[in-house]
Parts: sequence; structure tokens; C-alpha cells
Amino acid sequence: MFLTRKFKLGRTDQLDRLARRAGDLWSTVAKWHWRFVDRQGYWLSKGQSQKMYCKGHEGLHSQSAQAVADSFYDSLKAWRKKRDNGKYEGLCPPYKQKRYFKIQWKSPATRLRDDGVLRLSNGRGNKPVLIDWPSDREPKRVEIGWDGDQYELRAQYEVEENEESQGDRKVGVDLGERHLATVYVEGGENISVHGGRLRSLRRQHNRTLSNLRSKIDRKEKGSRRWKRLVRAKDRLAKKIRNQIKDFLHKVTTRLANVLHERRTGTVVVGDLAGIRERIGYGDRMNQRLHQWAYSKFEHMLNYKAQLRGMTVERASEAYTSQTCPNCKHRHKPSDRDFDCPKCSFKGHRDAVGARNILNKRYPGNEPRGSTQVAGEMASPTGVRYRPHMRCNPASSRKTHFGGQGCRPVG
Repeated sequence: MFLTRKFKLGRTDQLDRLARRAGDLWSTVAKWHWRFVDRQGYWLSKGQSQKMYCKGHEGLHSQSAQAVADSFYDSLKAWRKKRDNGKYEGLCPPYKQKRYFKIQWKSPATRLRDDGVLRLSNGRGNKPVLIDWPSDREPKRVEIGWDGDQYELRAQYEVEENEESQGDRKVGVDLGERHLATVYVEGGENISVHGGRLRSLRRQHNRTLSNLRSKIDRKEKGSRRWKRLVRAKDRLAKKIRNQIKDFLHKVTTRLANVLHERRTGTVVVGDLAGIRERIGYGDRMNQRLHQWAYSKFEHMLNYKAQLRGMTVERASEAYTSQTCPNCKHRHKPSDRDFDCPKCSFKGHRDAVGARNILNKRYPGNEPRGSTQVAGEMASPTGVRYRPHMRCNPASSRKTHFGGQGCRPVG
């Protein structure tokens, strides 16, 4: 498994020059690709562009130059895929030229020296980037880009699953907007991850941006007051985004620890792919659902569960919250409780969905009616967010660099 860690580097003249050279190369690749299309009707391949424009590019390592072309053609491939699926309305292919662009180094261009300095090569005759590295683990891939305030280093490195699963129990996970996740543990226990803090941050984010945008619209574009309001808007939006990310990291870490303590071996998560294209519940509800961070939550839970030795699988979520797990009768509940009109089965709607997700992936895993109380599911226990919640220091040392930052040498 590969993990990514980010470190702030500030701003230096050397990084500015490298980013400018990468931006020039991106502009060259984009410009000539579309000239071939317009004048000759011919689409250059990635290999042809790398051979024509990236080979011997001054100031960058050969593989760093090739990575710029890789980024352009990855963006082009993503656009063509959406175009073929009929989702290209309002989307444009990558055609704009860039003044600056991120710099990437692959493993042949990186080397961790004995004195703890990470050396990033920029080709023969060019000064390398030297960074004090706070770990003895050498990264497989390094990227330096601009985060809005300063340069940021993103290091990708390989980690092993240091922990083994404590058991072979299976759990089903139903992702939601009101409750971020409701977990059904094999045997009858239900766990709910409350999302009130996230919803509060989203409301604060929307209210803050709305107020500042209305003030910005009343100012002359480019004026001193206009610029101050734009900077304030960007600063506050970034702060709230960081708070949301912190919240998601903390609740997923705690949930992964809870599942590990429950001797979980397999986690089955409901598949929500394409849900945003199917919703239509009015402006307010649609805004909430489109800001639903289910993908980030699932991604964080996925890799944190794998680091603890658990296997993560996916299953369809279709009608899981409307199907009785006892008699399989389909009934759409009107509130948070599921009350089957056929067999009088009762339970929390999201807990019913989590149990059905597990049964979809492993049919016949439990006999019918095998709940904690006959005809009724146990109420879920909660995993709540606390502002000063911290991860387990012992587990953090296995995947983090001890909380230290990086800095360029010299």
C-alpha cells in the first residue's frame, strides 16, 4: 500500500524556477498537441509528445519532464472518457497554457543520503533540490506544487500492513449524510458515526461564502477593498476545509480502531457511485447531497482499515434501507425507523441498510431472525467527534513521520 504525506516548504527562487520550467513544458505540449489536431487532424500520442518535446528539456530531470506530459495526457484521457459517457457539457479539454506547474520526481531521480537529506535530481549540470528528511524511509515518488500560500511537498511511499486482523468477523457499512456511517457488526451490534459536526461546518462554509460574495459583488473589481474581501473569502474557506478534513480523519481513525477492537476481518461498504447524477430533491437538499463527503470518508476508512489488517469490499446499496432483513419485504420508511408491516420487524433504518449490505455481499451469512432481540434490531451506539480527539500515538508512529516538517537545505 502507498500513502502520501504532505509538508510545507515555503517559497524559494529555486522552486520558482523549476515550477516555471515545468509550466513552459506544459504549455509547449498543450500548444503543439492542439496545433496538430487543428491543422492536420492528427492526435499526438503521449509517447510522441514525450519524444518530441520532453527529451533534453533544460532544467528538469528527464523523468520529471516526462511526468509533465503524463499529466497533460491523463487530463485529456479523463475529458475524453466523460465526453464518451455524455457528461462533457460545460467541460473543456486541457488547452490553456500555464505559467507555473507542479514538479514531479520518480524513484530514479530521488535519493536519501546518509546524512538524512533527500536529494531530488534536476538533470546533469543543474543544482539538485536538497531537503532535510525527517525519516529513514525513502519515498517512491515526490511532487512539489503550490498550495495557494507556499510550496508543498507531497511524498508517496510504500507501507506494509504492520498489524494483523484480530479475528474474522464481518461488518456492513451504510454511508449516509445525516449519519456518516452506520455499521452492522456480525452478531447484532450496531455502531453509528454522527455527522452533526460536519453538517455544522458545511452550513458555516455556505453562510460565510454567501455573505462575502454579496459584499464582493458590491465593490469595484480590482479595487483595494475588493482584493481584501477576496483574500478574506479564500482564507476563511481554506480554514473551514481544513476543519472538515481534520474531522473526517479523526472519526475514520476512531472507527477503524473500534472495528479492530471488535475483531473485524472484513468490511463491506455500500457502493454509492453515480448517486449525485440520480438525485433531485429540491435546491436545499440537493446542495446538502452534492456537498456530501462520502467519497473522502470511504477512502480514509478504506486505507486505515487495510493498515489494521482488514479487507475492504464493496456491495450495491440499492434498496438496502427499504428491505426487511427478516422477511425480505420491501417497504420505504417515512422516518429514521424501519417498521416492517408484514412481520413487525423494527430497527434503525441505516442499521437495516448496513445489515442488508453485508447480506448482499455474503448471502446466507446469518440465519433469518438472528438479531439480538427477536423481531427487533439493537439501537446503534455512537462514535462522536471531540475537538481534541487524538490518534493512538503508537499507531501514528508507524505511518507518520513523527509530526515533523521538512525544509529545503541551503
